[in-house]
Amino acid sequence: MIDPEQLANDIAGNVAVLAFPALLWALLYFLAWDHGPFATSIGFGRRTFWLLLPGALLASLVLLPVVPVGGDWVAISFSGALFPILVALFAFGRFAPPGVRSAGTYLVALAVEAAVLLLIVVDVPAATPQLVGVLAVAVGAPLALAGVAAGRSDRLVGVVALALGLTSAVLVVTFLTSIAVPGTGIEETFPAYLLSPIVVGVIAAGAAEWVFPGAEGFALPVAYGAGTFGVLVGADVLRQPPLYAAGTPVGLYAIGGAGVLDLVYLSGLLALGAAYVTHRALGRGYAPIGAPIPPSAPTPIARLGRAFRAGVQGRIDESLAESAGASRDAAVQAHRLLAIPDPPADRPWQGLTVPGWVVSDEANLEAAARAGSSDGREGFRAFLTARWLVLLGREIGLRRFGSIGARVAAFFLDLVIVTAPAVALWVYLIDVTPGSLATLAANVPINAAIYGYAAGAFLYFALFEHYAGRTPGKAALAIAVRDRRMDRPPIAAALLRNTSKLPTLTVAGIGLAIALLFLLRAGTSGTLSAVGGIPIPVGVFDFLGVLGFVLGGIGLLGAVGVLGILLSAERQRFGDLVAGTWVVRTTRPRAAATPPPPGATGR
Repeated sequence: MIDPEQLANDIAGNVAVLAFPALLWALLYFLAWDHGPFATSIGFGRRTFWLLLPGALLASLVLLPVVPVGGDWVAISFSGALFPILVALFAFGRFAPPGVRSAGTYLVALAVEAAVLLLIVVDVPAATPQLVGVLAVAVGAPLALAGVAAGRSDRLVGVVALALGLTSAVLVVTFLTSIAVPGTGIEETFPAYLLSPIVVGVIAAGAAEWVFPGAEGFALPVAYGAGTFGVLVGADVLRQPPLYAAGTPVGLYAIGGAGVLDLVYLSGLLALGAAYVTHRALGRGYAPIGAPIPPSAPTPIARLGRAFRAGVQGRIDESLAESAGASRDAAVQAHRLLAIPDPPADRPWQGLTVPGWVVSDEANLEAAARAGSSDGREGFRAFLTARWLVLLGREIGLRRFGSIGARVAAFFLDLVIVTAPAVALWVYLIDVTPGSLATLAANVPINAAIYGYAAGAFLYFALFEHYAGRTPGKAALAIAVRDRRMDRPPIAAALLRNTSKLPTLTVAGIGLAIALLFLLRAGTSGTLSAVGGIPIPVGVFDFLGVLGFVLGGIGLLGAVGVLGILLSAERQRFGDLVAGTWVVRTTRPRAAATPPPPGATGR
């Protein structure tokens, strides 16, 4: 017999699971674009949006094996857990600087609390004593940390204690409302999983006036971190032990394995959303808070577009100012790309080998911007002049950008470097694992090695680019990754620019592993096929077919990346565009003059 109440609850739960990601993404987009400086100041600017939305979607099949437990493997999903965790940790640098110390203190305290709680859950099977122990530790841990903060008069530790307290609240509620299903995973029913992140978001924003006076917006990242880590410990850590009980099927258990539909991913965003709505309801503003952040200036071409739009809308003074600014920024950008010191503010093209008309046209632009005008013809002439100057600066800068050939060659060299040890590991596991082809395809260690390939390769690219500015492949081709200030990219930018490589790495990892399975196991089945009278094992045909698919997939995805580089103004693929990075030659080219286009000196 159908239970109408249960049926209605199931339908509402399915609708919520499908609707919440879209609604929360819309909220994150609104925050990052409509309140950009404020969102950046709390750690949820546009880079965070790109990492949590397209980055997480592209990483849906990427798992990083962490530890074996009996016959099982525990892994962490990039999309459902690792990216949200990193976003929460990066935010510590904004609301509790310095971030390294505050995030480290938080992680150590949370790890100790989680370890004690796990011991209680494992050693105390009776429900009531177990619950009492969990509550005692969850309340005592943040209070103990708060006592340390009070004894030392350390405000940073006090803020961390608050974050730990909110995390513990989410942790307890999540633990009480979740269950472990051996062979399936951890489940939490609707609407119970909404309770803790939403309530914590409201509490964090409501208490922000006392905790962060004058900077109440910091409640948003605190709520996000509490929601993310609370569910991580309350469900994925404390509810894991029953999954490994004797007699249950072995498997690869992934923390955040449901990707963007996982509660580790969604809970942080739910808490952020609740804190944002509360912040807005209390009438608080959106001025940037915390330590000043250098403004992210638009590119010269983007600024030129703003000049055109302002002119079309009749704001001629603004159009003149943006035209002059676009030209000036193009000159400064060319200086940075050529490793020439920044020029004087009133002579931006000084130090570059450019025709004389450039200096005079720049002077005319600056004079027109200072004088202002309401004449649309004046604004349009200024726009045309700025356009030629921006194109000239772009041509000068293009000589510094790495060529497509060098970038492609560097990528394939890096791909060989990260794939060779993976292939050796796959071959070893296939060789020592008994059973049929189907048995090997379901083998947990083999699957852990396959899914872990894309994770390891991604970290190879991101960490080399952050710490060294280039991978070994890029070093061999004399190119490097730089941000718009020509510095090594920060860790968030390095992670973000490499998310666009994840589909290629996923195809390479899964495809090559399957090809090796066919080659090394199907080829020994004894079934032969003759080609030109020469007997060839069937496994070889399967291997070549899958290998062709892998190479075709890599080639197609690579072609999309190359097309993006060709179509972008600054030789950037998608990852570079959203991360704000360039791929440049490590040697500085000569700044040769570019002849003016016809009609460029019309002023």
